[in-house]
Amino acid sequence: MQQQSVEEKAIQTYQKNLLFLQRSDPKLFEKLEALNLAIEKNYYQERYSLEYKTEGYFDVLELETGNYLYGSDSNEYAKQVEQSIDYKKVDNLFETFYNLSFDEVDPKDLETKDVIKYSYSTVASLINYSNKHAAKTQTTMKKLYKFIFVGVGLGTHIGAVHEKIHSNVYLIIEDDLELFRLSLFVTDFESLTTQGAKIFFSIFDEPSEFKNTVQAFLYEQFIYNHYIKFFHMLSHDERRLKDIQNIIVTQTYLTFNYAALMTSLLRPLEYLKNRYKILNIATSYEDTPLTQKPLLLIGAGPSLDNNLKWLKENHQNFIIVIVSALMSKFEEMEIKPDIITHVHGFSDAMPHIEKVKDMSFFDESICLFGGMSYPEFTQKFQQKNVYIIEGSSRYKKGFSGITSSNIGSLSYGLLLYLGAKEIYLLGLDFATDQKTGQTHSTTHSHTRKVTLEMNEDVGGSVEAKNEIIEVDGNFQDKVYTSVLFDAMRRECNAISKTYKLPTTSSYNLSDGAYIDDTIATPIAEIRTLEKIDKNELYTQLRQIFDERSENFLTQEEYQDIKKRIDYYNEVIAILKKHLQTPHGDLNQYHYNLLGTFQSILSEESDDTHTSDMNYIITLYLQFVSGYIFDLINTKEIKNTKKLTKQLDKVIIPQMIRVISYFRDTMQEIAKEIEVK
Repeated sequence: MQQQSVEEKAIQTYQKNLLFLQRSDPKLFEKLEALNLAIEKNYYQERYSLEYKTEGYFDVLELETGNYLYGSDSNEYAKQVEQSIDYKKVDNLFETFYNLSFDEVDPKDLETKDVIKYSYSTVASLINYSNKHAAKTQTTMKKLYKFIFVGVGLGTHIGAVHEKIHSNVYLIIEDDLELFRLSLFVTDFESLTTQGAKIFFSIFDEPSEFKNTVQAFLYEQFIYNHYIKFFHMLSHDERRLKDIQNIIVTQTYLTFNYAALMTSLLRPLEYLKNRYKILNIATSYEDTPLTQKPLLLIGAGPSLDNNLKWLKENHQNFIIVIVSALMSKFEEMEIKPDIITHVHGFSDAMPHIEKVKDMSFFDESICLFGGMSYPEFTQKFQQKNVYIIEGSSRYKKGFSGITSSNIGSLSYGLLLYLGAKEIYLLGLDFATDQKTGQTHSTTHSHTRKVTLEMNEDVGGSVEAKNEIIEVDGNFQDKVYTSVLFDAMRRECNAISKTYKLPTTSSYNLSDGAYIDDTIATPIAEIRTLEKIDKNELYTQLRQIFDERSENFLTQEEYQDIKKRIDYYNEVIAILKKHLQTPHGDLNQYHYNLLGTFQSILSEESDDTHTSDMNYIITLYLQFVSGYIFDLINTKEIKNTKKLTKQLDKVIIPQMIRVISYFRDTMQEIAKEIEVK
């Protein structure tokens, strides 16, 4: 009778879980339904059996080997796991911040620093205070707001840990769908949400699904990301821990901070002020050479060096598009590129220009430059040839824009956006040289070598440039690449998925990483192409781009900028109101601060009047909020009144400073732009 009641309870738990997943995670529910159907029709042979032991616990029998998953009381295992979870800021956790420290500085001196040139000037005081009062090796957390389970088993430990920590957000990872299905008979997952907690499931996920789920988990209540504890079930592949760490280190706020975003948003206005043409990429480019002739996009990846002879012999057969880092190499080879692309917004782009002997060599090259491009770089080219493409700023209505963290992905995305039908890719490796570890073509000013070994350590400081992983290759099964390059590759894949038309064929000639929806094509297999008249092409491209660009603002666009500025003033008013609000104890301060941030970021994300500033604030908060809420969450800080006063000194005034800087700069530039 007891055995029957256990079976009935297990079935009830399973049915309850299915209903919960059907509501909360339809994709996972569909995976389970597909597995159930496959089992029912004998398309799938079950590998496990759920066993109830007479001692009063469940275990999983692996049918082929006769081994048990637990081999002992799974309830006792759950208790041991629960007891192992602690609140220390070391061991079994992910850090989501750079380990920064600054010399003690006069706060008044920080206020005089340019917000963009000295972006750390708005966070230095907070970070110094955090390092002093919430040092990770000397303090503990009061609450674990976010938690990751890597490996589900039967899930008994998940429920036990939840009863101890009651986190706000959980990430539950299990790569074995059949094993997860068995856990649904044992563990009531919905019970984890009874106090408002949110669960992100990553079950039997493809790499892209896994990344999307982890990113969603990180973005949810991101203010609590500073330290994220995890429990790894030893029976589960530990590589998922490395995958999570690699996703963390490539988050936007770490690779492209709020100051860089402000630069990218203000630069297009500067270009308009100086009468540079903004190109409309949203209009049709059908019946132009861009859609009628083959394009060869050349990046600075290491595979370029191995194909220079072919390039010299065949460049006349393509519209040649190069990234700006290759200018000196093409000057040396006496190959005039038809189009040059550039987007980098800082002074370290200048060596690519400085290596060129005679800039007049590029007088008949079209320059398609991103709106963030470093002005001194752009000024080296004839202005008539330069066309600026907006990123996320969207000042010109209906012109659209395209953004990417790297010029290779952006250039490819731009050609796809313009409707190119036949694209060849060379030097878009997104991988190091597989023999030497060289990161770029030898002509690139910032090329270097990395060691082609994978580091299995998890946790610790944030770094992406030197972390090596394996990915699918274009010509090889697997190639080594860095975490940073892989993030670029994934970004390129996302751009391709968004903009590539069914009528476009992309041929990847690079001996690097595989790019989605491209055809791996050895150079020897490229068909014979007709020679292109490059003088006529230059004239055609100038005419095409001139007809589709403007170097002024319309009255409507100018009024749009005024509306943005009005919104910035509203945000400043909200922040000033926070400073005047009595906070009471630390819990009330915590609640008030969350309310202030939420009231700012609650605007529609696609509203151009609010989205730019909300993105700036989001990146700023992602960078600093970990420090803020770690201080609030540090058990050893007893003088909470002093803490709240200090936080109000180093948080809200700095946010106001950032917003005011952006508002005032925009206002000043807009006054000098021609309006028609």
